[in-house]
Amino acid sequence: MRIIVCPHDMGMGGSQLNALDLAAAVRDRGHHVMLYAAPGPLMDRAHVLGLDLTLSNTGLRLSTGWAAGLVRLARSWRADVVHTYEWAPSIGASFGAHGLFGVPQVMTVLSMEVPRFLPRHLDLVVGTRQLWSAADEHPHRHLMEPPIDTVANTPSDPWPARQVFGISPEDLVISLVGRMTTDLDKSGGVIAAIAAVDRLAAREPAVLLVAGDGPELPRIRAVANQVNTRHGRRVVLTPGSLPDPTPAYAAADIVLGMGSSVLRGMAFAKPAIVLGADGYCEPVTAQTLGAFDWQGFYGIGDGGEYPLLAPLTELARDAAERRRRGEWSRSVVDDHYSLRRSALLLDNIYGNARERRSGVAGRTASLARSAAGLGSFLAGRILDGSAAA
Repeated sequence: MRIIVCPHDMGMGGSQLNALDLAAAVRDRGHHVMLYAAPGPLMDRAHVLGLDLTLSNTGLRLSTGWAAGLVRLARSWRADVVHTYEWAPSIGASFGAHGLFGVPQVMTVLSMEVPRFLPRHLDLVVGTRQLWSAADEHPHRHLMEPPIDTVANTPSDPWPARQVFGISPEDLVISLVGRMTTDLDKSGGVIAAIAAVDRLAAREPAVLLVAGDGPELPRIRAVANQVNTRHGRRVVLTPGSLPDPTPAYAAADIVLGMGSSVLRGMAFAKPAIVLGADGYCEPVTAQTLGAFDWQGFYGIGDGGEYPLLAPLTELARDAAERRRRGEWSRSVVDDHYSLRRSALLLDNIYGNARERRSGVAGRTASLARSAAGLGSFLAGRILDGSAAA
């Protein structure tokens, strides 16, 4: 099959990394794959994976320019399937290449909720059992937990990775990789991690490595600089976006974060703590894994402070427990989140979508319902003073 994959964008983020890793894995199963997206930092990652890339002429994912570019590519390249990630590319493709010319489409939503305005006749892939259960208005929905390349993300000697960041072998390294944004309260978790490591560093040789870019990075760096000045050493490192984030995981003793970022850290045999929104903080253990299997590696707290210092202190003082929990983390990823398993499932989804081409009448009715819902959504965002897509 000839498959066009449209990531949310080419900035560093879990959804985008999943899109590229799965695209490469599907390509390795014998399909022809083309990425379509605006320029961004992950272009280097696409090149390393050997993926073909067509650049859109606009960075706006919900625009006539983006949709028209995809139409041209789909027709000239004779695409069999278009696979879009998150709601804006999914809408752009559904009213363009799919709606106008009937190109089969698959949508993936890895956010914490599925927008109700997405077309219901298309195949929908979600990342948690909770989302799968809630999206019962989509008859062609599929569950696919965030896939992890367990070959590229595997336990390794931390010393070469620490040299990349100038970190001592004796330091206790806590890594957090993700987008520096207010979406899902990610920046709130980063600020809470800085505050916890600030206190921990008074008693332990702790270092927090915060890798990633985004609109909140200047504010986060300002807070980090204050902490470093107070301690007279580099307690918080903020290198920004990393084309290849694996050194940040390999260098770690403990990983923090949410979603696939946590799973990648676990693949490196590191103990993990999930930071969600509004003070949510929970270590990944045998006792909590069931909840994460249902809701995803994310959660929403009660609005209070993140209770992060206690689990960090416990792990900081017990190297044997770090090793035990890290080995268990690796086994969880091996058993349930491997990229090879996900690529096989996605291959089947593509084949079914291609064979089940929707009729014009059904497609038109579904897209009309979607257009009405999207109009209400965008009107609400305008009234709230938010920018569209």
